[in-house]
Amino acid sequence: MERRFPDPGTGDGAGPRGTDPAAAGTAAGFVGRTAEVARVRAALRRPPCVVVVRGEAGAGASRLVDEALADDGLRDCAQLRGVCPDVSRDTALTPIADALAGLPYRADGAETALPPLTGVVAALVPELAGRLPEPPEAAADPEVRRGLLPRAVRSLLAAHGPAVLVVEDVHWADPATRDLLHRLLADPPPRLRLVLTERRAPGLPALGIRVPDHVLVEEVEVRPWTPEETGEFVRRRLGERATGPGSAEAVHARTGGFPAAAEALLRAVREGGTTGAAEGVAPAESVAPAEGAVRAVLAAGVPSRLRRDLAQRRGPLTDDAQRVVEAAAVLNLPVTVDTLAEVADLEPGRAERAVAQAVRRSVLRADGPHPGFRHPLDRQAVLDDMPGPSLAWLSLRAARALRRRGGPPPLAELARLYRAAGRTKEGLRCLVAAADRAAAEGDYTAATTLYTQAVTEEPRAGGRIRTAAKLARTAQLARAGEQVVSAVRRVLDEDAPPPRLSGEMRLHLAVVLRNQSGGALDSLDEIARAIPDLEVSDPRTAVRAMLVAAIPSIQGWPVRRHVAWLERAEVVAGRVTDPVARAAMAANRATALMLLGDHRAWAAADALRGPASSVMEAAQYARGWTNLAHASMALGHADKAREFLFRAAAGLADTSSPYLEGLTQTGRLVLAWHEGRWERLHQDADHTARLYQEIPDLTAEAMLVRGLTALHVLGDVPRARRDLAEAARTTRYDTGVIITASAAAIARVHLEAGRPGQACDAVEGALRHLERTGGWVWATEVVPTAVEALCGSGQAERAHRIVADFDAGTVDRDAPAARVALTVCRALLAEEERRPDRAALLLAEAEAEWRRLGRPFDAARTAEARGRCLLPGPEAAERDASERQQAAVRAIHGVVEQYRRLGARWDVARCHRLLRRHDIVTTHRRGRLGYGDQLSPREQEVARLVVQGRANRDIAESLVLSTRTVEHHVARIMRKLNVSSRTDITVAGDGDGAVGR
Repeated sequence: MERRFPDPGTGDGAGPRGTDPAAAGTAAGFVGRTAEVARVRAALRRPPCVVVVRGEAGAGASRLVDEALADDGLRDCAQLRGVCPDVSRDTALTPIADALAGLPYRADGAETALPPLTGVVAALVPELAGRLPEPPEAAADPEVRRGLLPRAVRSLLAAHGPAVLVVEDVHWADPATRDLLHRLLADPPPRLRLVLTERRAPGLPALGIRVPDHVLVEEVEVRPWTPEETGEFVRRRLGERATGPGSAEAVHARTGGFPAAAEALLRAVREGGTTGAAEGVAPAESVAPAEGAVRAVLAAGVPSRLRRDLAQRRGPLTDDAQRVVEAAAVLNLPVTVDTLAEVADLEPGRAERAVAQAVRRSVLRADGPHPGFRHPLDRQAVLDDMPGPSLAWLSLRAARALRRRGGPPPLAELARLYRAAGRTKEGLRCLVAAADRAAAEGDYTAATTLYTQAVTEEPRAGGRIRTAAKLARTAQLARAGEQVVSAVRRVLDEDAPPPRLSGEMRLHLAVVLRNQSGGALDSLDEIARAIPDLEVSDPRTAVRAMLVAAIPSIQGWPVRRHVAWLERAEVVAGRVTDPVARAAMAANRATALMLLGDHRAWAAADALRGPASSVMEAAQYARGWTNLAHASMALGHADKAREFLFRAAAGLADTSSPYLEGLTQTGRLVLAWHEGRWERLHQDADHTARLYQEIPDLTAEAMLVRGLTALHVLGDVPRARRDLAEAARTTRYDTGVIITASAAAIARVHLEAGRPGQACDAVEGALRHLERTGGWVWATEVVPTAVEALCGSGQAERAHRIVADFDAGTVDRDAPAARVALTVCRALLAEEERRPDRAALLLAEAEAEWRRLGRPFDAARTAEARGRCLLPGPEAAERDASERQQAAVRAIHGVVEQYRRLGARWDVARCHRLLRRHDIVTTHRRGRLGYGDQLSPREQEVARLVVQGRANRDIAESLVLSTRTVEHHVARIMRKLNVSSRTDITVAGDGDGAVGR
């Protein structure tokens, strides 16, 4: 009896378990694994072959197989799939039966006679009985049939043709399945691809691969996601706009990078499908998508799906193994099996056997000699299932066991265990001691977190006051969020600290508000409230407070008020003798003087060179140097800024202060911008902005550089405007760079688009800050652009007033960049007054000064303005006009080369447009190229931006063209590509941004 099989793809068995493997490749959430998928696909294209994919439970081995099978090269292959069930059940040959049940019909008309031996398979797979020949008579004997079955399966697969047989979880395979696979591997059909997934865990039996020499074997290891891969998954799931700061880190921390856990967690967060709450985190009642992603992830309990999965893995464990798992959950530390045995109250031998079983079941993970959970969600699920009395009893046993281990006690973990055991007093004592230790070691982030927790949980006012004073002192050197501010303010408002502590706490709180989580005026007002208390109780600290109040900001008090505090502090500064306090005072004084452009700043900076006698003193010196670097950059002293950054980095080598490290990094970004070192600057700024999202001023400064490079390097005007505006909104205590530079860049976009009125609106806020504070030394970036905008909108009188104020505010200041900018302003006024020669002379002088200061981009922009002034006006005589035009063209072409060396794409386009506006066209010796029905380079640029979804106005701003010109380009692109709408242009793309035919 013969049976024929139609070709795969037309029957009802399109794939294993009724799924379409091709669909798997497009499912959301597949991240990373590119190299692994490529290796698997390459092997599957060379049958016969065996691919073994190994990984821990939940690491994504099955998902990787799905992605590999979604390969057009496997379209003609039947894809068969079976899963080895848990060994605790009767599973003989179940995965083979499940896989063969999905064997599709063939429909290509190729008459394939199946040998009688294949009929033996019908006893294993009844679904195939009607499609198989009668088995040999000898197969009626069950023993004979079992012996013939491996050969029958091989014969059936060989007769069918190209096939992929996937057997998952072969570590659970029963003896009959293992024997069949071994015999199949010994002589595989020539067109068979065998894919095996195998869990990697100690104690689980490996299948063992033995194949003939001609059979390809590919073994792939699947590991959990890296933090970067987890971040990519989170962005895909939540979207860029809904991904809150730190959400990727939170997901990776809670899931260990296991894809299955990350998928379940984010799905539960979005759908509310969690049970319980994360340990120590109150559930969020309502979470906004963008701002609350981290809080939602941290507050979410264990997803129901993961809870059920863990319960299934824990189910077969013995009582001993259950006790070891609970002990590991309570400890949450890398401890030896002996410590686990002590906490679980088991003999060491029994504990070892229990751990081995828990590892085999993937409940625990063997991490060297220290078994633990694969990720915190599994641990939390175990804790949630423990009765309260059992949890308290085990926590107390764990605390006592840790104390008996010897060595420095893990104070933070002891605090957690004592609190879980109901021993609040002991827990708080350990918590504060842990914070003290972290602060002494320079780990200010950990210290701040622990102090905040202690203040929140301390039931006594006296204890809260003492701890809050430590918290306020430490938080200024860490990433201090709103929780820190709330904790300190609650103590100040409700617990009535004595004047000495109250003044000191307000001083430190003011620094936190200034640098990280508040605003300039909030910070200054807090200092003003602190000084009266300090003058009565602690005059030395009062001096420090006065010096903090002396540090100016474009968002703060008028400059004269800061100067008054500086002068008042200098009168009484000699009373301070404590080294750390003197270092802090010296740093603040030097910072204030430098920000004010005071010539005494350099001597004050030299006072920070003294050797530090402690970690805290070194941190204060490093803080001073980072502040000086930023201030000197804004003033135009690039060489000094570089020296200060070097000193700061060296001073931070022996301490850990994320804020100061971030301040040093953003200083390097701004310096690289001014010095024209733009290669990879946009990527570096983007990385820094993401890294320090919790610290507003660091984020704002990195976003400023990211926005400036998006505009000038990438030519991406919409992205640049978003970043620049967000930087100005984000900054808390701007010392004159962020608000002014972002306003100037946005105004330049409007000016180039012929919108001087909107350019005036863009700079108005920055000008008001400057006029209110009198901080004209910070006006370098914005005043020249403001003058150009005001003159262009018919407000020349106000432009003159602003330039006069700029002059008066910088005349006796050590602010070389501001003075060069003042020269540019005077040239712009001369240009407005129809005195182009005077303007060109001033601009040449300014260009030379910018180069002396090491600011090539500012020099190029000034040279561009000089070239513009050389262009002949309508009243120029013909001969004079020709000479001026030639000089202007030479100057502007020279500027174009400068911009090209910098990588300033947007500025090159602006120069070309300037020449076009004056009917100056650069000719090429070979004449204009003819592109026929192909897209020209300019059309390709426009098409790429259309593909990105840009509107014509955005494209015009990015390429420095008129909107009408862009419209013409788009029409020609559609005609050449033979498409009927803008959206169809994307169809012509080749996938990497290139567009054309």
